[in-house]
Amino acid sequence: MPTRANLNLNVDLQRGVVPISKAASSLAALIKRTGTTGQPVIITQKGYPTGVLLPIEIFSALKDMAEHQGEPEPALEPATTDAIVDALGAYESPPAAEDAAPQETTAPKQRRRTRANAPAEVVA
Repeated sequence: MPTRANLNLNVDLQRGVVPISKAASSLAALIKRTGTTGQPVIITQKGYPTGVLLPIEIFSALKDMAEHQGEPEPALEPATTDAIVDALGAYESPPAAEDAAPQETTAPKQRRRTRANAPAEVVA
């Protein structure tokens, strides 16, 4: 099984990029080629890469790496946790919001009168 060091994820740009129409008509040949060369095939749709055909060995190796990537780290020992809490307790925290210097406040802006709010003109 390939490891992270020997995964071959290089793509042959001449033969390894295939439009989806060709991939659909020659899927068996593409699967055989990826198994033989060990290289992925990029499948495009309207000129943009939309999928990848991988050899099963590379897929399995990537899946294993992804599963092991999310493993939780071991929990801290209680003695270590107590030491961390003690160290944090010795650290002086910043002043609370009430103790901070008062900030200037500005008065709300006066709203301009619009025609809709203006008094109606009286024409005599």
